[in-house]
Amino acid sequence: WEVYAHPIFSKSGNFPPEMIKRIADKSAAQGFLRSRLPELSRAEVKFVHGTSDFFGLNHYSTSIVYRNESAPEIHPVPSFGDDLDIIAYQLPEWKIGSSNFTKYVPWGFRSLFNYISHQYGNPPILVTENGFATNGGIIDEDRVTYFRGYLNAVLDAIDDGVDIRGYIAWSLMDNFEWSKGYTERFGLYEVDYNDPNRTRTPRKSAYVLKEIIRTRSIDPNYEPDMSQPLTIDDGL
Repeated sequence: WEVYAHPIFSKSGNFPPEMIKRIADKSAAQGFLRSRLPELSRAEVKFVHGTSDFFGLNHYSTSIVYRNESAPEIHPVPSFGDDLDIIAYQLPEWKIGSSNFTKYVPWGFRSLFNYISHQYGNPPILVTENGFATNGGIIDEDRVTYFRGYLNAVLDAIDDGVDIRGYIAWSLMDNFEWSKGYTERFGLYEVDYNDPNRTRTPRKSAYVLKEIIRTRSIDPNYEPDMSQPLTIDDGL
């Protein structure tokens, strides 16, 4: 993502210097007459630099990366993966629930906030997507755990001095999720795809998130009364 962030938010602008050099070196070794990475002119660097109102961040999980001699052998050449020359993996203990799509690593969220803050002069950050995938079901305890943990990570990052202006949970209701189709569910509301009316039913996470917003606090022991309809209260 720094391919896009560095030209806008860094002090120098342009693509990251390490990226420019690495792709140029690889392009030469692969027989290209010039780098596969487009070269920005001074005017283009100046035009793009600083063109933001805030740093929009989509985040779902964390990976550990490393580089060794085997890394160049596992990616097609040329490719984005080969340019990175890394191997990424996630620890098995990060998995909660039945889905393999998202993992539970709230400390990685806090770490990312601090990296952006230190790397780019603490820009205002708006979390535009953050959520957890399940395979369906109204009692979504894993999503509740995820939101509580990740919102606590947001609070920790704010205490660290990171300028976080807002947070948007992904998503309001189940939707078509790219290559996962309708098999992975992110919604606070479950959508019945077998019903012609596509009936929406609030999950436990919807009640919990509403209580967090209403009380402006994260109560780890809160248990909602799901027999009551979920409504929008005055003042929310």
